[in-house]
Amino acid sequence: CSSDLRFRRVVDYLHENLERDLDLNHLAEIACMSPYHWHRIYQSFCGESLAATVKRLRLQRAANLLVKTSDSIEQIAQVCGYSNLQSFTRIFSGV
Repeated sequence: CSSDLRFRRVVDYLHENLERDLDLNHLAEIACMSPYHWHRIYQSFCGESLAATVKRLRLQRAANLLVKTSDSIEQIAQVCGYSNLQSFTRIFSGV
């Protein structure tokens, strides 16, 4: 299994599961690597940590939903993987 395929599997999983708790160990399992090795590979390839990528993708999805839907902020926060409205507004307003 090539590194590109492993990387693509994890990125696809991230995009499809942003509302879930995205645990480094599970993502490393999808990539068929140890968590330590996967984190290093990912960060060198992307230039950001997995946590930073997840935060960025969730914020992008939330911004898109805020503009394109009439869903409540609470619904959008939940769909984007935030545990509650307070954490969503704190992170979203800190951008």
